[in-house]
Amino acid sequence: MRAIQMARPEAGAAVVVDDLDVPTPGPCEVRVRIANTAICGTDRHIFHWDPSVSHMLTPPVTIGHEFCGYVHACGDGVEGWNQGDYVSAEMHIVCNRCRACQANNHHICENTQIAGLHRNGCFAEFVVVPATNLVRLDPSIVPPHIGSFLDALGNAVHTVQSASSIAGRHVLMSGYGSIGAMAAAVVHFEGAKSLTITEVQPGHLERARKWIDGLDDRIPVYLHNPAEEPDLVDKVKEQTCGGVDAVLEMSGAPAAIQAGMQMLYPGGEMMQLGIPSATDLMVHDFSKDFIFKGITWRGILGRRMFATWDEMLSLLQRGLNVEHIVTHRLPLSSFHEGMALLDGGHAHKVVLDPTC
Repeated sequence: MRAIQMARPEAGAAVVVDDLDVPTPGPCEVRVRIANTAICGTDRHIFHWDPSVSHMLTPPVTIGHEFCGYVHACGDGVEGWNQGDYVSAEMHIVCNRCRACQANNHHICENTQIAGLHRNGCFAEFVVVPATNLVRLDPSIVPPHIGSFLDALGNAVHTVQSASSIAGRHVLMSGYGSIGAMAAAVVHFEGAKSLTITEVQPGHLERARKWIDGLDDRIPVYLHNPAEEPDLVDKVKEQTCGGVDAVLEMSGAPAAIQAGMQMLYPGGEMMQLGIPSATDLMVHDFSKDFIFKGITWRGILGRRMFATWDEMLSLLQRGLNVEHIVTHRLPLSSFHEGMALLDGGHAHKVVLDPTC
């Protein structure tokens, strides 16, 4: 089969391999024929051999962890799945034994293995996953180009859901990359009092403007470029009656994190999905902007298994529109073109088709 593998432990060492053996499912595992798969931010970190993820891989390994497809073969002991079933899968493979798993917090399992990093992933024609990780999809609600990035949509939904409430509250979305764009769509769909988006990358700013132009006027949506607005904190406070109630921090930029804290109204919440570089130093006046304001700052990891999956599928069934997230659809063999589009800021979600 064809697959995209990191061939060597160095930046840019992803290669298209055409002669890999089709994987065989072991006991309690299922082989899925990939319909569509999507490139995410983690794949970019892998491709550029970023220290934040490179220690997790031992090349050669097939990368990719966002996909949908069809059950192709079942290993011994698999029940409830049949050839042709339309599925996606949670690609965090957990131990079910640690304290986190026993407390039903599988998304923070201390022994998590991630397909596409610790083991072969889905940038391929076939992938093998534990049957317990499969999620059944309805093709009338989730077409393959949307099903290809449910993993990332789950990150967005988990971030939004981690706030105590969204409806009727002033919300700041810090960073309008692909996951930020999905989270913004969820916030608008769920009826926030206002939505403020901050972004500095020109391509993301243009995509945000286009999305906003197509919205109804149920709630005010503000778009700001912090690089061009030195009075941004004061401006946002004025627009939101003294400050926002929740910050969904997607960028990981220290300046954005600090500004978000300053924009929070006392008692507000910051949901932190963005990951700062290991070399970044975040300096805050914690006594003023954190302690004395009674702020809650919560780290967000992955998706709750499988509550977040149920919620995001329900959102799609109820009419959440994320079509605008898909900016490019390419054959799997055009992986490098897709990566260049993302690196250049010209895309949100690049969907790859291994059948082309």
